[in-house]
Amino acid sequence: MKKYLNKGLLYAWFNSAKAPIGIGIFVWGIIANMIIKRNLSMVKNEIANNFDNYYHATGLYEYIMLGVIFIGIYSMAKGINKRNTEMFLSSGPYTKKQIKYNELISLLVTLIFFVITYAYIATMSYIGNRELLYIVEGYETIILIEILKIVLFGIIGIISMLIIDSMFSNSVIGFVSMISIVPFSIFIIFMKIINILRYFGVGDNYSLLDKLELVNPNQEFRRYSKILIDEITVKDITLNNLSIEIVVTAIIIVSLIIIYNIVQRKFRLEKCNKIFSSKVNEKIIVTIISVAVGSFGAFLLLENYINNLQHKNGAPALLGENFLKAFGADIACIAVVAFAIYKILRKIIRNFV
Repeated sequence: MKKYLNKGLLYAWFNSAKAPIGIGIFVWGIIANMIIKRNLSMVKNEIANNFDNYYHATGLYEYIMLGVIFIGIYSMAKGINKRNTEMFLSSGPYTKKQIKYNELISLLVTLIFFVITYAYIATMSYIGNRELLYIVEGYETIILIEILKIVLFGIIGIISMLIIDSMFSNSVIGFVSMISIVPFSIFIIFMKIINILRYFGVGDNYSLLDKLELVNPNQEFRRYSKILIDEITVKDITLNNLSIEIVVTAIIIVSLIIIYNIVQRKFRLEKCNKIFSSKVNEKIIVTIISVAVGSFGAFLLLENYINNLQHKNGAPALLGENFLKAFGADIACIAVVAFAIYKILRKIIRNFV
């Protein structure tokens, strides 16, 4: 990484991004302050109602705005004419790897500023609510968990953003894809996978093994909270579970870095069209969107059918003929709709570019 570090590129990036970074930190400070104040208000109410005195962590979904802020910063720093910017930098003394890795380094440094902002807000909140926090348990621990969460998922978000952006040659379409099309498509596919796993017997509240009465799952395991995702308290944290989640997150980060490197190799300015940075990336994006539409179609067309099968079966997990019917219908619907959408999108893109 050190051989790709270039002070000139870092200076140029921060010079173009200083205004959006400043605005972003200001907005993030307001959001962080609101989150911490709300959590303090929640624990205050719980103490008043004789429930408990534990400070709660923030759900991961509440950090979506931080992701939007980073996308805004990155898009403004890159400018509207992304392709010309890339060509200008590549024509100079900088290699493509230097340009891309310095973007990554710049965003990671920017993330540090946001972490410092959160830590500052948390410290000021502690000072301002010192009397309350004397009787509140876990404030410092949860704040450290939140900082860890921001760092880990911030890195995941940054690399994911760079991967998506690298697949497009058009800044506007890349921006729209980063904040809507690609995340929404992946979300739909993920939800469909979860839906399919329901009748496979995999889930939080049911198991195929339960249905077959082969095991009696531990109820404590069922109540297990995801430390880096859920709104947990300090009593829910165990070192073992936290370590596992950190390792899993680290594996995701390493996997994304590998994907990022692969995508960078596919990026060629001379092969760019009006939308995509390469034919391979075009096929990947179109495939993701097509499968997402197919999955959404399966939700709309087959939900009642599969629910009826589950109702007849008496449980979400299906066996035998019912399982084959549900799984076969899902796969067939997704395949047919996705294939049709894929062909339509490819034809539209060919006419457009």
